Amino acid sequence: MTSESLLGHAAELVRIIRKSPQPADALASEYMRSRKYIGASDRRFISSAVFDTLRTLAICDLVAERLALPDAVHAWYEMQQGRVDMTVLDAELPHVRCGTQAWLLQATAERWPDDAWHVWSAMMQPAPVCLRVNLRRASRSDVLRMLEAEGISAQAGRHAPAAIILHDRVNLLQHGLYTGGIIDIQDEGSQLIGLACRPDPGMRVLDACAGAGGKALHLADLMQDRGTILARDIEWNRLKEIGPRAKRAGVRSITTEIVRRGQPASRQAPFDIVLVDAPCSGMGTVRRMPMVKWRLTPEQAARHAAKQLMILSENAVHVAAGGVLVYATCSILPTENEHVVRSFLQGHDDFTLEAEQQVDPYHDGTDGLYWARMRRA
Repeated sequence: MTSESLLGHAAELVRIIRKSPQPADALASEYMRSRKYIGASDRRFISSAVFDTLRTLAICDLVAERLALPDAVHAWYEMQQGRVDMTVLDAELPHVRCGTQAWLLQATAERWPDDAWHVWSAMMQPAPVCLRVNLRRASRSDVLRMLEAEGISAQAGRHAPAAIILHDRVNLLQHGLYTGGIIDIQDEGSQLIGLACRPDPGMRVLDACAGAGGKALHLADLMQDRGTILARDIEWNRLKEIGPRAKRAGVRSITTEIVRRGQPASRQAPFDIVLVDAPCSGMGTVRRMPMVKWRLTPEQAARHAAKQLMILSENAVHVAAGGVLVYATCSILPTENEHVVRSFLQGHDDFTLEAEQQVDPYHDGTDGLYWARMRRA
């Protein structure tokens, strides 16, 4: 396929994504499935062009306008080829140059007065694939040696003892380390949330917003698969993935429970640890899901925060005396993170804040994630 044909497909897909509220990766998958004539290498080029364009959309739109190019994808391509004088951006507003909305840059400057621009600039880069080694089954050094023996470039993560960062593209879902339950796919920042829970073998744990179970599986590994973990969620389509994933990892300590609003508390309460990985804007994952940063409004962010506080308060009742409540999001917005925790603590004087952490791609090389650990009296 010619470069112009490839750019045409990419531009068409970008137009579809910009008009739809659906996730970009789902739309891209459907686009490729309906065009089976596109070969594997061409698919990779189109995917790269689309998501690179979406990450840098404000810049690409500006360059397309200034140079009278057909669309943002062609602007991305011209920049990739080194045919654009990038000093054209020097006079632009900071939020355009770092690839975000003005209000988002201002909101994150509350936490990073000097670095918010750099954080958003780092969000314009693709995210690496990160693995989590199931340490009950293998050591990280052993897995690194196995990958090296196959010619796969990788390195140990900086922050989590089970994290491995891949430098090469690998079909992990078909790889023996994955099918054999030795590794799972989990960003290093996400792994920090499990570590923040500080679980011990034999504990009772509630993962209140478990989703597909990545953090529950990490907790089970940290607990040596000894104890009980109840993974709850309101979406069965995600929760049902935990069973096969747990079987592959050799985990038996996790049970699942679908919940509905107003449903009575689980009979297994109280818990030593309650993890609330709350639904959020996803503003820490824009390297992987770039459209979320263009779609979010201040009003939506405020609604997220109100819902997060409600979910946190509802699940706090399940924490045993002396137990731990961990609140987490995959966001970098203070309104969804520190502000929610402060509001919660103001209304719950039986909880005290022990520690909190915000990570991001600029400072830490991870997705943007936040956690706060609170102890009940």
